[in-house]
Amino acid sequence: MRIVKEGETRTLLCHNCGKTSATYRMRDVDFSDKRGTVKNILAAVCDRCDEVAAIPAQSNARIKEVFEQSSSSLEVRVPAHYLDILYIATQKIDATLNENFNKVLILWYLHALTNGRYPQQKLKSFLSSDMANAKASRRLSMKITNRQQAELNQLMLGQGMKKTSDVVKAVILKIHQDLVLEQDLSGLPELRNMAAAIA
Repeated sequence: MRIVKEGETRTLLCHNCGKTSATYRMRDVDFSDKRGTVKNILAAVCDRCDEVAAIPAQSNARIKEVFEQSSSSLEVRVPAHYLDILYIATQKIDATLNENFNKVLILWYLHALTNGRYPQQKLKSFLSSDMANAKASRRLSMKITNRQQAELNQLMLGQGMKKTSDVVKAVILKIHQDLVLEQDLSGLPELRNMAAAIA
């Protein structure tokens, strides 16, 4: 990979001006889907129209990093007792934590299920349990990154579920089994360390 420097020039095809000269300058560049902006990266800027005409390969790593960190909303309606499950589990991890840790707990379990720390096979069966049989009257919302969305989709497809909300519900019921009913406390030390680090 050739590393270019700020202030270098090159000839290129600008989408506005055609063949022209461009100068490498620091610019904020929006994603094409407008979900985010990569701040202050080196870009080839057309010397005629002052628009970004090209991005050097050396900026790809920062673009990828920002893209993976860009977030989208996840909204799920759950039965009220699901929020109680999260609260009780959070208190078992650290009594000083509040409901803000619920998201962290769900995403930690989501990642642990995706990377094989916990088996996924029984996940779908939680949705047919007695605990799952209740009116979904409460809203659970959070921001998740593209990587977390990919993990959610991977679990959904892998377990034959039809909605990402089913994955979230099953994960909460897994948390109930592991932490509230104390059937698998193997993740508790790691969760406590993580809680101590971010509290």
